[in-house]
Amino acid sequence: MKKIFLIGLFIFAVSFNTRADDWRWQVGPNLSFAFPSRDYANVETVGEGLGAKILYNWGPNEWISPRLDFVYLSYGEDRSSVGSGNGYGLLVETRNESFQLSLGFHVARPKGTLRYYLAPLGGVFNYRAVTTLPELYYYYGYPAMDTHDSQWKFGARVQGGFLFDIGLGPLIDVGFTYQRIFDVETRIDDKVFRNDAEDLMITLGVMIFAK
Repeated sequence: MKKIFLIGLFIFAVSFNTRADDWRWQVGPNLSFAFPSRDYANVETVGEGLGAKILYNWGPNEWISPRLDFVYLSYGEDRSSVGSGNGYGLLVETRNESFQLSLGFHVARPKGTLRYYLAPLGGVFNYRAVTTLPELYYYYGYPAMDTHDSQWKFGARVQGGFLFDIGLGPLIDVGFTYQRIFDVETRIDDKVFRNDAEDLMITLGVMIFAK
């Protein structure tokens, strides 16, 4: 979480020299936090990660723009050990991840100190688990890593939010997202259950304008 916060501060700092007067593209890096409504697909905790939205101004109507979103989320790590029979065990870390790509339209109030927007989107969502043995890196210079339980699913999301112009160029972006992922597979013991999954997300970032 600390690394994600520092990356967010860096993105915000280097974007101060861009103005929001006349633009062709908008790029919005952000910190993303996902709150699943229930456990599914190895997801058991709050997701934390980085995202970005890309908008294109395709004509005189600045109220509506096509939009592309990328999101990476990490849902925490589970730690366990495997014994070797002599009282020594290797540390095993399992990290649950999600990669999300969605496309849609961004409907917004384009000017003013306080602006608002609404964006219906649809796309593909990946969930996977990554298991590593970090101690092997210390001894041999490379970690043992295995990716498993990976699945790609279709989903839909709608995001609403506010943009704040504080006079520094980029706009402060606060967004609230509801998303639904269809037919997600959840393994419990030896059984696999398929259900739709729901998340509520909060994003905090900036909107950078480019000609």
